Amino acid sequence: MEINTNTHRDRFNHGPGRETKEFHDMAVNEDRRSTHSPDPLYMLAFDHRQVLRDLYPDAQTDELESTKGVVLDALQLLSDEVASESLAFLVDEEYGREAALTARERGHYVAMPIEASRTKILQLQFPDDYPERFSRYDPQAVKTLVFYNPADDAERKRAQLDTLRAMGDFAREQGRDYLLEILMKPSAEQLAASGGDLADFRATQFADLLIESIAEMQAHGIDPEIWKIEGLETVEQTTAVAAQATTGGRDHVRCIVLGSGESQEKVHSWLANASAVPAFSGFAIGRTVWHEPLGDLLAGRITREEASERMARTFGGLIAAFGREPSLRA
Repeated sequence: MEINTNTHRDRFNHGPGRETKEFHDMAVNEDRRSTHSPDPLYMLAFDHRQVLRDLYPDAQTDELESTKGVVLDALQLLSDEVASESLAFLVDEEYGREAALTARERGHYVAMPIEASRTKILQLQFPDDYPERFSRYDPQAVKTLVFYNPADDAERKRAQLDTLRAMGDFAREQGRDYLLEILMKPSAEQLAASGGDLADFRATQFADLLIESIAEMQAHGIDPEIWKIEGLETVEQTTAVAAQATTGGRDHVRCIVLGSGESQEKVHSWLANASAVPAFSGFAIGRTVWHEPLGDLLAGRITREEASERMARTFGGLIAAFGREPSLRA
């Protein structure tokens, strides 16, 4: 499926029917002015909250807060080999307040989530005072995660699309990048069409549905600077998704690959595909890097320093798999 929808909801209050190319280009140019993400962008993703509690149910709050600094230190260990501006950190306020501030002090590109963790439908974590909170930590990017499928019912889609657009407008007003992550669960019909095989769904249906999802969001006036996308199985699929993300004058838009908690081998294959497509500028990967080292650390089997070193080796391997210059220093 190849969808190139140039429709853009009117941001200038001229009513329906005035979604012209002129207004669209003005909006896209407005978006471009706020873009300041590095290219390449190697993001260590650790904004997990409910997932963290689920993975380590015996850990106390102070231990979970401490893990944020351990993971951040893995980036520091790579700073002699990789340009600091390309080393990025995605971290939450709930457990990562100090880590977020430290990451900014160290010169990393920082993104922070605005959504509540793992809700069935998109909700804000701090609906009453999120502008003040983002001003306090001053991250370069506002990140939103949404579970979205073109087969979702109309009311669910409308509610989520409205919220996504509002979050994009907020990011733009604050001069921050908007980083939008799409996760997709197959509908019963879609899974049945793949014989109940999730791997087949991923290989044969997912890319087309992702393209359709991006097009629907663009038509609703949702224009992130960065699309955070689940890995794709072929270069052809990766190219098609990038074409939709950058259609209609969106040449400034970039895509990055998320890891989905997959094995290093699987993630390396996704990164190799993405590296061949210029619109993909890097990745945002977390559990693949920190899940096992943090488990060993919390169980007392390794030290904090050993945990950070293991993560740095894994993350460095992901950078090498993506292979995009000029991040690697001689």
